[in-house]
Formats: sequence, structure tokens, C-alpha cells
Amino acid sequence: MRRSPLPTLCACATCAVLLVGCQSPVAPVPPPPPASQGQTLSFEISGPSQIDAAGLFSWEAFVFGGSGAYEYQWVVTGPAGQLISTATARELSLLVADTDDIVLTLTVKSGNEIRVESFGVRNCIAGC
Repeated sequence: MRRSPLPTLCACATCAVLLVGCQSPVAPVPPPPPASQGQTLSFEISGPSQIDAAGLFSWEAFVFGGSGAYEYQWVVTGPAGQLISTATARELSLLVADTDDIVLTLTVKSGNEIRVESFGVRNCIAGC
């Protein structure tokens, strides 16, 4: 009796991913369409929401939609709305050395759209 070789098996870690070199009944997921000029302006702020040691920290805005030409205005406030700092770039860097919580407020303008978001940062340098 002659044995046939076993067919090669294909495995994947994530079935929603296109399998390379294997045939899969799962269709590949197309990439999302690029942002169009007609989408509503929105953004996300990335960076630490809690600080445990003194040092230099950064936050960055990731903007979507709008007309594509973006203007940034960061306002950093402390307790009771005390103004700490301002900046006009996509990224904000701060040297944090004291123990007060801070609030980052970012205003982004694009064409005739304006969006404002706040991001709280808990300061745990002295403990939380």
C-alpha cells in the first residue's frame, strides 16, 4: 500500500488578516479610505494621563478631517484654572516637577471648523 504525502497545512494567528501562501475562505479586510476634505474635524490627544516622577513629558495631537491645514493652541492650567503654559505646535512638552494635577486644553482650527478638547493629567509625584 502506497501512502500519499499529507497536504501542507496553513495556520494563522489572526484569521481576519490575509493569509500569505495559503488559501483562505476569509476575504481580506480592505484598508480604511483616506480622510476626505469633507469629514468633520476631530482629534485625539496621546500622552500620559498620570505622572509618577518629575521629568519631561510630551503629548501629541492626532487630527482627522477638516480642510487639512491645522492650527493648534494648547493651554495648560493648574489648580483653580491657574495658567501654567501655552503652545502652538502639534506636540506639547512640559517639564513637570511639582505635585499639582494639570489640565491640557487643545483647540484645533481647520478652515472654518474649530474643535476644543481637554485632557486631565493626574500628578502622583508625591503619591496618589
